[in-house]
Amino acid sequence: MQETGFFFQGHRHPLFGVFHQPATARNLPAFVLCQPFGEEKLWAHRVYVSFARTLAAAGYPVLRFDFMGNGDSGGTFEESTLETAIEDVRAAIAEARRRSPAAAVSLLGLRWGGTIAALVAEEVSGLDRLILWAPIIDGARYMQELLRINVSTQMTIYKEVRRDREALVQAMQGGKTVNVDGYEMALPMYEQVSAIQLAVRPKSCQAPCLIVQVDRQPAKPTPEYEQLAAGYRAARLLLVQEEPFWKEIQRFYDSAPNLFAATLDWLGPAAGHALPGG
Repeated sequence: MQETGFFFQGHRHPLFGVFHQPATARNLPAFVLCQPFGEEKLWAHRVYVSFARTLAAAGYPVLRFDFMGNGDSGGTFEESTLETAIEDVRAAIAEARRRSPAAAVSLLGLRWGGTIAALVAEEVSGLDRLILWAPIIDGARYMQELLRINVSTQMTIYKEVRRDREALVQAMQGGKTVNVDGYEMALPMYEQVSAIQLAVRPKSCQAPCLIVQVDRQPAKPTPEYEQLAAGYRAARLLLVQEEPFWKEIQRFYDSAPNLFAATLDWLGPAAGHALPGG
């Protein structure tokens, strides 16, 4: 396969992407991979690269890219909002269509990237597949988790909490940014994400959808994932055993074999030979 790094024009700033071109053209839909938020993007990077190469080995063109204000893309992180992320994915879809022979495109996203992929899927036509790996369902809860990281960092640095979560929100309301693991988050991002309740939003996406609940010890699907799956015309909900590789964990994850296998199996025979022994 051929891997090409390049810049393409997003809605506001140039975006950096890497296009994985299969060695043999099979006229399969291209995949656009939507990255997680902040530090989760960094921890998951190796897994994303590995799966992009796995898909390309199966004949799927793949575009990985950095959202505005992330990685090598233009803009600053504090400019980022839910709206800019959606705009960026739409630009990436157009770029993937330009670079691949098939008009259809599939979306795959992890965590925050899965949430964005689900939202974009409601707006675009010609979507072939939608794959959501451990998507964020409750935006308000997720934002509170990010603010909790700031509070924990204060304890580490100052040995005390100087601004609790309420004070951090007030700071953003006053025009300041709040640092989360080194990323400066502004009020528009906080408010727009906090309003997301992905499971209860009406779904118009007609593409087949795979939703994966990733757990260390899989037991049964959570009610919110079941509700999310029920909202789609054709969705399959799977439980997969993996470590939360988008966080700092003891084991280094260069791939997620159970997650990869489940996803490729769902894609069907077209992807089968990308599996070990396939």
